Amino acid sequence: MRARAGMRAFGWFLLLVPFVPLAWLFGEIDRTRGLVPPSEALLGLFVFGCLAVLGARLLPARVPERVLQILDGEHGPGSKIAGGAVLLLLALLLVTAVFAFARRPLLIDSVIQWFQAQIFASGRLYADAPPDEAFFAVQHMLVDGSRWYSQYPPGHSALLGLGAVLGVGWLVPVALSVGTSLVLYAFTRRAYDLATARTTVVVLALAPFFWFMGASHMNHVSALFFVAVFLYLLVLWEERGSPWILCGAGLAIGAGFLSRPLTALAVGIALTPFVLARARRERDAGSVLAGAVGALAMVALYLAYNSVTTGDPFLPGYIKLWGADHGLGFHSTPWGEMHSPLAGVRNELTDLALLSSLMFEGPVSALLPAGLLFAAGWASKEWDQRLMVGFLAIPLAYLFYWHRDAFLGPRYLYSGLAFLAPLTARGLLELFRRTAGRTLWEGSALTRVPVASAAGMLLVLSFVYAAAYSTPRRFQVYRSGLASMKVDLAAEARASSVEDALVFVSVSWGNRLLARMRGLGVSASGAETAYRQADHCALELTLQRAETEGWSRGRTAAAVADLGPGGETVPASSPLTNGDPTLRLVPGVDLPADCLDQIAYDRAGYSNYSPFLADQDPSLEGPLVIARDLRERNRELTVAYPHRRALVYRSGRFSPLE
Repeated sequence: MRARAGMRAFGWFLLLVPFVPLAWLFGEIDRTRGLVPPSEALLGLFVFGCLAVLGARLLPARVPERVLQILDGEHGPGSKIAGGAVLLLLALLLVTAVFAFARRPLLIDSVIQWFQAQIFASGRLYADAPPDEAFFAVQHMLVDGSRWYSQYPPGHSALLGLGAVLGVGWLVPVALSVGTSLVLYAFTRRAYDLATARTTVVVLALAPFFWFMGASHMNHVSALFFVAVFLYLLVLWEERGSPWILCGAGLAIGAGFLSRPLTALAVGIALTPFVLARARRERDAGSVLAGAVGALAMVALYLAYNSVTTGDPFLPGYIKLWGADHGLGFHSTPWGEMHSPLAGVRNELTDLALLSSLMFEGPVSALLPAGLLFAAGWASKEWDQRLMVGFLAIPLAYLFYWHRDAFLGPRYLYSGLAFLAPLTARGLLELFRRTAGRTLWEGSALTRVPVASAAGMLLVLSFVYAAAYSTPRRFQVYRSGLASMKVDLAAEARASSVEDALVFVSVSWGNRLLARMRGLGVSASGAETAYRQADHCALELTLQRAETEGWSRGRTAAAVADLGPGGETVPASSPLTNGDPTLRLVPGVDLPADCLDQIAYDRAGYSNYSPFLADQDPSLEGPLVIARDLRERNRELTVAYPHRRALVYRSGRFSPLE
């Protein structure tokens, strides 16, 4: 009884998430593009619900029943629908990767993982450290003694590395996403039935969130794939009982751990009780042992990788770079803020609300079908409860993680689609099966509207809206946005006949400050905190003294920390702006000449340095060595590359270094 009540509560939770007044509860929430206010969510449901009821009269009553028959049919149109959905998904992924994303990594996280992939493709686990960290320092990369490597677990970069060897790294996420749809088809075919399997594939093909994220270089893509494989092997093990199959399931969730440890750990812990219960009934301890060996074997690879890179198997790159504040729990963050239980709840409710609006880009919550499945008490299959627990485990785990953003959508919940897509398919099918022959209200023939017809019309209207309006707008945002991340410096160099060159990329004053702090030995956390909180002019003068007087790393770090909070972000209308919205200065204070000079230098134009790491040979022996423009210090680096032409890249042009 308690399990049934919990499942109903879960259903109502999904139904109510879009209507939670987040702004009223938590105030302004950062990085929430795509979040629909509760009033708009209610209005969309009301307007499209009314249109669906009116339009249901145009839909023959037998259409929903006929669709169910087609989906249930062993042969015929049903198989073509599933095959067509996979082909449509492949086409959408390719179009997104090529035309919206320019086949490039578009977030610092994915740039770093692509750089690590190129290190792997060279046959090494890390690259040799660059000659001077300040010229090459990038967030999430460690220059650790003689080693240069990323903070991330190696799994996703290893897969991208296979693509890098073949020269088609951008196709790896596409292949993984198509693979995810096929694996979930196989899973739902066994866990449920043919109709659910086919509907699941259609759900994925019609979910822009799935293929926008699925065409990106983000490690969420490989994590979702391995979670899907894990589910498939679990249901296969239940059918056949072979320890080798459960060993494969352990390897799959372990591979997910190599991409996104917290996600894989949450899913593994959530579904382990079901595995143990089954093994206990069947007295099959051997399978449990095999599954544990498979998972631990992959974890051991991570420990070995840590041992080679950070020097300690139990010290991940995250913690080596940022310190203990990067870990889970409620504490100060690496960027000087505080992560509290309330912040964790806010983050997860926000991401769930974003998922409800961005999964299908429709006017009706994407969580509605799954919510209805549980709230109405229709979730009667064994795997319904398991998928519910697996889905819930992810936001519950991320309650304890301090960071969130909405790049391409609520990406931390992306792996939850392995659970939500089948549950959405189940909810839709159960809705049509259980409402066959029922009407919304009794009365004359004029007022009787079949429930199934109204639901079908609501689906049609929602997907027409998404296809004709919201999804093309989202595609255009991605296509026209993130311009700085799409600059292909290598291609521009070839077009300008630039080769065998040392290229200094002009960056903003703030970027130079961050890099100089890292080069002077300030920790990544200390540098980020100072950059986000301190007056940049005071920071500039402090770093100048440290450089000219040769301060020790400890003294520099202490001096930077002592600056404390200061200044305010400079508005774009200010005469002191350099075009960087993160620039911080004390209002009304006359700046010294050195600080005014930094602002004047930026006004000639600057670029974002981190995207060019994707064009950098990790060995620093390729056609281009791409460094950060540190102005007067540039000559220091030319000594390390005496036979290369020294150029400055600014505003799309290459100029000789003066």
